[in-house]
Amino acid sequence: MRYLKSLYSYIFFPIFFTTSFVIYQLYSYEKFTLIYLLMYSIILMTTILLYTLDRKIINLFILFSFSYLIPIFYYAFYNKIITSYSHSNSIELLSKYLLLFNLFFTIIFYFVKKPLIIFNDLKKNNNKIVFYINILICLLIAFFSKSGESIFSSGGYGQSEINNIGGFAIGEYFLIFFFIAFKYSGYSKFRNFVLISTSLSYILISLAYGLRNELIQLSILIFYLFYKETNKSTLYIIFLISGLYFSSLFSVLRSDPISFFQNSIIENLSIKNIFNDQNEFYISHQGDVVHSSSRLINFRDNNIVNTSTIYSSSILFFSSSLIPQKYLPEHSNMAAYKQDEYPVGGGGNIFAYFYFWFWYPGVIIIALIIGLIFKYYTKFINTMFSAYFVIVLVTFPRWFSYSPINLFKMSLYAFIVYFIFSIIDKEMKKSLKTNRYESS
Repeated sequence: MRYLKSLYSYIFFPIFFTTSFVIYQLYSYEKFTLIYLLMYSIILMTTILLYTLDRKIINLFILFSFSYLIPIFYYAFYNKIITSYSHSNSIELLSKYLLLFNLFFTIIFYFVKKPLIIFNDLKKNNNKIVFYINILICLLIAFFSKSGESIFSSGGYGQSEINNIGGFAIGEYFLIFFFIAFKYSGYSKFRNFVLISTSLSYILISLAYGLRNELIQLSILIFYLFYKETNKSTLYIIFLISGLYFSSLFSVLRSDPISFFQNSIIENLSIKNIFNDQNEFYISHQGDVVHSSSRLINFRDNNIVNTSTIYSSSILFFSSSLIPQKYLPEHSNMAAYKQDEYPVGGGGNIFAYFYFWFWYPGVIIIALIIGLIFKYYTKFINTMFSAYFVIVLVTFPRWFSYSPINLFKMSLYAFIVYFIFSIIDKEMKKSLKTNRYESS
């Protein structure tokens, strides 16, 4: 069995991928190329899912990424329209998208197919002051980081402008301080209650503004912090099914909350209503992201954006880790660049960004970086770098689908903030020991 697995891993995938690359180069405009690449994608992602069942956080990432094949499946086999934009909706571009998708995840596969060490639970420290400082920061972020009309008063998500305090998008930094609060909560049941209550405040406010991504990321963080790998898989399956259901339910709610509450409860909660087939259309978040990624591929392959702009865009992207986006030129954010000619809903997969900036070597490099993080996170999860790894792991909906910046920016800030609080914790304990010694 072991030799069969090795044969499957080291012979089948390289040959399959190489063949798909050759077929794309020769027949990029043919539909059978799209179907061939899609079949490889499905086999690859299913294999990674089976290999990562013992590491639920990576398994979640693969499941999430797998969903981006759904619109292409509908396009390839049912001829459905998967995006409301037409300029990047072609067999050639979708085939190129799948080729890059397969390159990215083939590399990821070789890092995650065998875990480095057995999963370690996060160890907690006990510091009441550090805990409540971080809880207070979490509450301030939850209640004051955004302003504007809720979806209930505006009529739906996108109907009114949501403003960030001071123009800085700090709402998602709630995750950093929530993680630090968890790390210093000790094993107190009351502090766990405070953590859950604080998270509910953030969830309710996110619901009110229609902010699905914030809701998903916090749910993943809570799952990661409180779920034990030794638990039965039943709980994991329940979490997945519930997450899919409520995410779809929330999409229906935020698009038209007035109609939602005018319907009966039974109608609102019915699976048929939530997963409604849209006839010849399959317009979805995944379809928009696939389109946004194809748009970036189109920019590079068809020389729509010149070389100097491409490379300066990459430099400005990394600069945005330190400089707020509003102070940078327009092409620092390629999701918004040339919107008048090539409109897009926003976002794009991480491998499409790195292909746009650095061609095929960019896809390989970013896959290697993420693969290394996935392989070694268990080794460093109880070190000073724990905040970095946790934030990378739980914010994958953001850096994989919208902007790669969180892979570098938010995780780096998490490390810095955690490092500061760890020094504060050590100094407080040192001072406490000194006082006890002097009093004795």
